[in-house]
Amino acid sequence: NTLQEELMEEGSRILIVSYTNRAVDEICSKLHPQIDFLRLGGEYTSSSEYANNLFSTHIATCRSAEELKQLFLSTRVIVGTVASITSHLSLVGMKPFSLCIIDEASQILEPYLLPMISLRLQNGMPCIRKFVMIGDHKQLPAVVQQRPSESVVSDSLLRDISLLDCRDSLFERMLRLYRNDENVCFMLTRQGRMHHEIAEFPNKHFYQGQLQVVPLRHQLTPSPEPRVRFFHVSPYANSLSDNVNVAEAELVVDYLINIWEANKADFHPDETVGVIVPYRNQISAILSILASRLQVDDHPLLNITIDTVERFQGSQRKYIIYSFTVQREYQLRFLTETNFIEDGQLIDRKLNVAMTRAQEYLIMIGNRVVLSKNPLYAQLIQDYLCE
Repeated sequence: NTLQEELMEEGSRILIVSYTNRAVDEICSKLHPQIDFLRLGGEYTSSSEYANNLFSTHIATCRSAEELKQLFLSTRVIVGTVASITSHLSLVGMKPFSLCIIDEASQILEPYLLPMISLRLQNGMPCIRKFVMIGDHKQLPAVVQQRPSESVVSDSLLRDISLLDCRDSLFERMLRLYRNDENVCFMLTRQGRMHHEIAEFPNKHFYQGQLQVVPLRHQLTPSPEPRVRFFHVSPYANSLSDNVNVAEAELVVDYLINIWEANKADFHPDETVGVIVPYRNQISAILSILASRLQVDDHPLLNITIDTVERFQGSQRKYIIYSFTVQREYQLRFLTETNFIEDGQLIDRKLNVAMTRAQEYLIMIGNRVVLSKNPLYAQLIQDYLCE
């Protein structure tokens, strides 16, 4: 809506950026083919569906540098990752932008955005007139290697502007400063991804009941089976690693094959089903079992995304399978390391992201004995356990 309103203004030009290529692909899918755009970035990091929109593609087809320049100047919507935009600042700075929309803003550290914020035209005026940041601080933060003791800010002048920790995004700092100012901050409460039964738990525990469905057809359609289920699995006693849970991997594969059988008429690897796990070792275990069960090298199930919750942020699937994988109580610290308290509520960022990737069905698999040591997981299991 923000983009469409801006495009109605004569002469407006919009820059749309996000942190990951996967998120930029999602943006491109919403623009194409209704809105003409150019994407800055490489062909190997971008979806092939939008190859004709890559600026690098036009470099090879334009007859002169002037023709290429005019193409860039005349295209009203420019899209790219933060990295691709900042590596092309001399190009971006050739024309003024009336608006920059920053998606996934809660994951982007402040220094990464400063080059765009401070970019000037040749006449010295700001290149970008207005910034709109879209993000969710209750989902995953920026990935930072620094420990809290190293990143904490002690300078009083910086703390006065709410710069408290170098691991925080600009989005989080602005939220601390202006969260109660309706002229600056606005919460989007209509969500068009999840069926309302899937949204129920995160809405209650993380969003104070403020989320509402749009509603779209898939959000209201009744189903003969539960939309959200939790299955208890005891790990095998001879597990070689705490980060590999073969018992859960086998059940994940069972459900993947069931989902394939039920949806093979319109199955799409990037839309139908995805699997979320906390450890890369578990990814390998699931793929190995899946390949041995299918015994076909080119089966569509082998092309689905099986990855960590960090890599899934920004994505969605009709079915999401979440294998908690953990077998020991100490592993709960890894699952909950990004948790924080807001307004008296415990916000579990990883659980929030994992659950909210599902559009129509969410299957969770884990060891309830270990997971129930965490009060929030205990409540989750109580609500959705299938005996």
